[in-house]
Amino acid sequence: MKILYLHQYFNTPEKGGGIRSYAFSRRFVEKGYKVIMLTKQLKNSSPFKKGVRYTKIDDIDVYEVPVVYYSDMSFKKRMKSFLLFAWKAIKEGRKLEKPDIIFATSTPLTIGIPALYLSWYFKVPFVFEVRDLWPEAPIQMGAIRNKFVIFLLRKFEKKIYKKAAHIVALSPGMKEGIRKTGVSEEKISMIPNSSDLDIFHPDIPHDEIYEKNSIPRKNIISYAGKINEANGVNIIIEVAKHLQEREDILLVLAGEGRYKEEIQENAERLGLKNLKFLGPIPKDGVAQLYGLSKGCLVLFKNIPILKTNSPNKFFDALAAGRPVITNMGGWVGDLIEKYGIGFSIDNNKENQESVEIAKAIEALVDNPDKTKKMGHNARELAEQEFDRDKLFAQLEKVISGTVR
Repeated sequence: MKILYLHQYFNTPEKGGGIRSYAFSRRFVEKGYKVIMLTKQLKNSSPFKKGVRYTKIDDIDVYEVPVVYYSDMSFKKRMKSFLLFAWKAIKEGRKLEKPDIIFATSTPLTIGIPALYLSWYFKVPFVFEVRDLWPEAPIQMGAIRNKFVIFLLRKFEKKIYKKAAHIVALSPGMKEGIRKTGVSEEKISMIPNSSDLDIFHPDIPHDEIYEKNSIPRKNIISYAGKINEANGVNIIIEVAKHLQEREDILLVLAGEGRYKEEIQENAERLGLKNLKFLGPIPKDGVAQLYGLSKGCLVLFKNIPILKTNSPNKFFDALAAGRPVITNMGGWVGDLIEKYGIGFSIDNNKENQESVEIAKAIEALVDNPDKTKKMGHNARELAEQEFDRDKLFAQLEKVISGTVR
């Protein structure tokens, strides 16, 4: 079976960031499927202007189109990138061999444009994967305010859902959001982000990352991920201020984004010595960072729609067997409290949020037995519920069932 996989943000472990599409594609290939990945220009690859560039990555046929995207782009530039990719994916996708099915994964919602067109062009069904509820997310964040644009985007969202043969949602909240648009329960499968048990492990060696990044051997609390508006990582400044007297605690941030430079400048201006910035690191680097950490931060801005997220960093922390401190609430917060794997902080208490996060960090550092138990619970949950292999089996069932 041939799968045409549409993902504008396709990524590999060497580049860092989310690798869901890579991990599932590799498993499809191992099961005998042919995967044709159509994506933007890969990160750090040499630029080109026309056509497509073909690369073979772990037996995945990867076709890049000359469209760039950076996490620190303005909203207008991101929209331009989204629309340009949609056009290029249609133009170049027509030239590829006919697939048996199209699997399109958002965000952005505009990935639905080539999905709809190429599904019609090749006369094959498409499955649509929802990683964020668009356009609701940018609407709630204030990025889209024009009422007519909002009307058009919501109409387009419904059209994608209607035309898709099946829809995959990454969280219960996303599934419910899709269902509220009028989609039947039977048409939606909830397949969350997954834990890579082969990459992350509680006992992973981490001397290399200590030495490579000159990290002092203190009690490390880490954040690895995007540093953009939605992530609300700027709260880390207030948390660091509360912990200044704890010379045994170091907060380590790994990642990139529009707000990274601002946070670094604020930390320097305030003379905060308990914050260290690593920049973006590959997946094995994240595994090592989590391995040396007492706990991991999963942070988001206090916007209702973000509580439906299915963040990679959470599932990575579970696989690493590390407690999680989050302020996102929602289903992730519920999992943390239900299984005893960390602390869920209420981000509705604006003046107390950073204080509570700081207290949670101190609790992890000062209670090693309890912290060890939380980490054990986290790894156990990853193995039982979020093992990438188990969730791939669910996706394969969706794909193969749709073609039949």
